[in-house]
Amino acid sequence: MAKRMIRGRSASSLFLIELILAIGFFAVASAVCLQLFVRARMVSVQSADLSRATLAAQSAAEAFRGCGGSLEEASALLGGQEEGGALTVWYGPDWNPCGRENAAYRLTLTRGEGRPVPAEILVSRLEDGSSLFSLGVKTP
Repeated sequence: MAKRMIRGRSASSLFLIELILAIGFFAVASAVCLQLFVRARMVSVQSADLSRATLAAQSAAEAFRGCGGSLEEASALLGGQEEGGALTVWYGPDWNPCGRENAAYRLTLTRGEGRPVPAEILVSRLEDGSSLFSLGVKTP
């Protein structure tokens, strides 16, 4: 009878050890999968921001070229503010133009001197000050 109890205990102990190992394996696997999902989400957000920043910079470049290098006219087209030889357009989190107080992104078009008129366009994220996209443009 003593042998049966020892066998019964060792069998249940082995089962519990296997169960603990299986739970541990699935916990590690789920942690790895969760990290992958979070990283994929971050890459998706960065990619969307880059795409929208590229479109905003291209629109600003076309407006600047279409206005012949006039910041006043480009400001009226883009809905921005001209300040000291530069045009600034503020964008909200949804990439729609907005005021400075609600802005998440900023497009700055800095005009240079000469003919054709050169300009540098920089789109940046306000949260961390990182540059998303830059573009150089000249009037025809």
